[in-house]
Amino acid sequence: MQRHLIWAVCGLVLLAAMPARADQAFSLGEVVVTGEQQVVNLATTVTEVTAEDFKERGAKTVADALAQLPGVYIQAGSGKGESHVSVRGFNDTDVKILVDGVPVYEQYSRQIDLAQFNLDNVAKITVTKGASSVLYGPNAMGGVINIVTKVATKPTVNVGAGWGDYGTEHYSISAGAPFGDFNAYLGYSYRHTDGWRLSDSFDPDWWFTFNPDRALDEGGKRDGTDYLQHHLNAKIGYEPNQDTKLYLNMNYFDNEKGVPTRYQRDGREIVDRWRYPKWRQMQLSLVGEQKVNDWLRLKARGFYVDHQDTLYARFGRQPFILSEYKNHTVGGELQAFMDFGRWSFLKIGATYLRDHAKQQNKNATTGAPQGIRETLEADTYTIGIENEVRPLDWLAFVVGLSYDYYEPRKATGKEVTDSIDTLNPQGGVVITLSESTNLHGSIGRKTRFPHLKELYSAIAGGNPSLNPQETISYEVGLTHAFSPAIVLSVSAFYNDIKNLIGRQDVQDPEGPIGTLVPIYVNIGKATTQGVELALGADVTDNFWAGLNYTFMRTEDKDLDRELEGRPRHRTNLDLRYKFPFGLNLSTQLSYVVRQYSVVSNNFTRSPDFLLLNARAEQRLGELFGVEGRVYIEAQNLTDRDYWEVGVPRPGRNFMAGLNFRY
Repeated sequence: MQRHLIWAVCGLVLLAAMPARADQAFSLGEVVVTGEQQVVNLATTVTEVTAEDFKERGAKTVADALAQLPGVYIQAGSGKGESHVSVRGFNDTDVKILVDGVPVYEQYSRQIDLAQFNLDNVAKITVTKGASSVLYGPNAMGGVINIVTKVATKPTVNVGAGWGDYGTEHYSISAGAPFGDFNAYLGYSYRHTDGWRLSDSFDPDWWFTFNPDRALDEGGKRDGTDYLQHHLNAKIGYEPNQDTKLYLNMNYFDNEKGVPTRYQRDGREIVDRWRYPKWRQMQLSLVGEQKVNDWLRLKARGFYVDHQDTLYARFGRQPFILSEYKNHTVGGELQAFMDFGRWSFLKIGATYLRDHAKQQNKNATTGAPQGIRETLEADTYTIGIENEVRPLDWLAFVVGLSYDYYEPRKATGKEVTDSIDTLNPQGGVVITLSESTNLHGSIGRKTRFPHLKELYSAIAGGNPSLNPQETISYEVGLTHAFSPAIVLSVSAFYNDIKNLIGRQDVQDPEGPIGTLVPIYVNIGKATTQGVELALGADVTDNFWAGLNYTFMRTEDKDLDRELEGRPRHRTNLDLRYKFPFGLNLSTQLSYVVRQYSVVSNNFTRSPDFLLLNARAEQRLGELFGVEGRVYIEAQNLTDRDYWEVGVPRPGRNFMAGLNFRY
């Protein structure tokens, strides 16, 4: 605690030294700038969540920030106690996740735990669904999520602190300022908790009867939900004039976390326990943009992502296994934007990245290696071209084509498979019916290459014969402004997926007849289809209301059932009221209906649930230019006992804190 108080005192000292505050989104952190009215953004659904939204919803992590969006679902607690995103029925291996335009994932499995990314230094999150720009390249079947960090355009300092149940504490400090042609931004945050509590209605005997293969707690604090997170974001920029920008950006995460109790009981004794004593990721990028003349703009980005994690896991009464992952990605991209007027806004991009993954299991007690040390590597190349045409004031088109090439390079103990290449076309149209009404439509073909674990993992059942997943995405939509304060958007989508990759039990070629082992296979075809509706209204100057609803029907055509963890109906209501004396109240309600998960090897429908969150913030006024605020918030205010993907979720949990800005 003492070191955190020192951080807070240092922040207050900085407040006295800095005049004026302003921070904003890092525009060079976007591949396709969503703030511009580019046709490729208007022809599909693009949603932005801002830092103000994070604060008013009480969101602390990227997973929290995305939880209220239409068509987006966070599968919390799945797998190794992680939070994974699903967009229109596509899981996170089918969604491209970026931080400031840099792809981030665990290179071995191509997944990422979004609960490990906190929001203290994030300016906005952009979600692009469906037929996203071809400049994003492959592995974006469900769309693209770009987490854009802050940059300082004027001197700024922010200090925050929060405390909650079970030793929960959050501290953050950030500062930034321009210095002549240069500017700098530095942010640090610390988050810690001993865990979160289950609902008072949680019944361990009922849960054990319902799911005997899943170990649970006796109630109270959920076992294995503790975490310790450090996040450092640093940025140095050089802007000698309006035409030239160059930025060096770094994000560093040093975390550790528990894994909620897994698997069987022996009587009442928990048998299996997992934990991440290390979860580290560093993202380093250099990005520059040069406006050559009135019609030509060039942008280049180079990046390096290093991911290391260590998992302790015990299966039954066997000794703990230590799984070490040491992975990295190196890559770069070059883009040219050529604006020839209404008849051609041409974009050309080329991207290269190399994924390298090492995995080794060890005996956690002796350190002796177990199994083979896997070293896997693959390259991905993309060339994309996209053109926007506006022949009439009310009509605009976009067409694009990408050539995507995947070349496996290394695979310990296995023959390296042949390279894969695909052509992915896309098109979209935007029709302006009036100043208040737009129609849009898009169609695109997307490819998701098999990742390294799926192809080669000796532990997880890699299959070098896998074909890439492919989908054709269709979308039509309407946006209508009833007034400047009330806006409605509706979109319908359909995704036709083939060569869906999943795991199935097959005959072990080296074992006796009847011995089955899991292996990755192309299990066949699937579809996702649905409707998204979003309505935002400034009811009065002080009262804002947002409502969104998602209907989604999914089908695994081979198994003739719905896809796991994809709700049929989701409704979110967001209400915010600002009192004249500085009190801000907000509440969010979420209703989830009809989703299935595999429980004890049975495909089981999960109970429907209704969640209510609330937050109150009081402005304390200003002293010497320092603005202070204090808040209290509650998650799952009604203490609902609910579960997702076969595991229980938090009951009522509180947090309170304060924030100072200058």
